[in-house]
Amino acid sequence: MMLSYNFIKMKRGFFLSILLLAFATVTHAQLELNAYAGYVPGSNTAYSYNGYRLRIDDGGNFGFALSKTLPTGIAVELGYSHFESTLRQEGGIVDVVNPQDITVEYYQIGGLKPLTEDETFVPYGLFSLGASRFAPAEAREDYWRFAINLGLGMKYFFTDKVGIRLQARMLMPLYFAGAGFGCSIGTGGSGCGAGVGMGSEILQADFTGGVVIKIGE
Repeated sequence: MMLSYNFIKMKRGFFLSILLLAFATVTHAQLELNAYAGYVPGSNTAYSYNGYRLRIDDGGNFGFALSKTLPTGIAVELGYSHFESTLRQEGGIVDVVNPQDITVEYYQIGGLKPLTEDETFVPYGLFSLGASRFAPAEAREDYWRFAINLGLGMKYFFTDKVGIRLQARMLMPLYFAGAGFGCSIGTGGSGCGAGVGMGSEILQADFTGGVVIKIGE
C-alpha cells in the first residue's frame, strides 16, 4: 500500500517564510546562501503498472539552500529544488499516460559534513530528508512523498565571502512497504521486535553548480 504524506505538504510561500524566519533569528551568526542550477538525468519508475513504466525525461533544474554551521563543524541546511520535465509511458499495449508536463520539487532539511578542515577548499558529504512533490499537468492531484537525499560535493572560496559549489546527489522518494511486530518466548529468554519497510518508487539524481555567499559575521 502507498502511504500518503499529506501532513508534510508545504506551499512554496510557507517554506520561503521558514527560510526568512531562520535568517531573521540568526542574523548575528554567519550563514551560507547557495543558489544553483544543474542537470537531472531521465529516470523510470522502479516497477511496472500493468506492463508499462512511467518515465520522467531529463532536463535542467534550479534551487537554493541556506545553511548554518554548528560548533561541531556540521552545517544544518534547508534546501529547495525545482525541476520541469515531461512525463511519458514506456511499454504497454494501451497508451494510458500521454506525454505531459510534470513539475518535481524537493523540500529538504539535512546535514552537511566537511571532509577536511580547510576553509578555502571544502569537500563534503550531504544527507537530507523531507518532502518531494510530483505534479503531472493532467493529474487531478499532486503526489507527495517522504524523500531522502544523499550527496557529495565541494565548495571553493575565492574570497572570505564568495565561492562556488559543485554537487552530485541521489534523490530518493520513498513509499511505505509494510510493518511488522512480533514477540517470542524461549529457553534463552524472551523478546519483541518491530520493523518498517520502505522502498523507492523512482530514483533521481542531479548534478549542480552555483554560487555560495557567506552572510553575517
